[in-house]
Amino acid sequence: MKLNGTHKFKASSTQVFNAILNPEVLKSCIPGCNSIEYLDTSHMQANLALPLPGLKGPYAVVINIANQQAPNYLELQVQRNGRGGSVNAISQINLADEADGAMLSYNANADLSGPIALANNPIGEGATKNALGTFFKNLDKTIG
Repeated sequence: MKLNGTHKFKASSTQVFNAILNPEVLKSCIPGCNSIEYLDTSHMQANLALPLPGLKGPYAVVINIANQQAPNYLELQVQRNGRGGSVNAISQINLADEADGAMLSYNANADLSGPIALANNPIGEGATKNALGTFFKNLDKTIG
């Protein structure tokens, strides 16, 4: 599954960058997130309940902060194996300050296997993009 897009924030790239790496902010902004915490300086674990039929969870997902160049670039790797299938995803996130806030652009590629691979279709992609849109709106409100 390939995803890409943009979101315009009212906050600066530094504020957005720091918020993306803050577990408390992430928990309040990610739809279906029950908890998130740092395992070490470059790994977080999120516990999610997905709103997809047959895939409700809960699921533990490990997020590796593979590369970061504050406040303009993050590369995140997401891994999950277990009941419901596996996910191996990489996302590159770019932030650029503009006159009225930061522009975030992302490119992501996710390899799905097992039952969760059923989400790799137009409906699943639409649900994922909808969840991302909700996340970005929540993040914008939380930062502001």
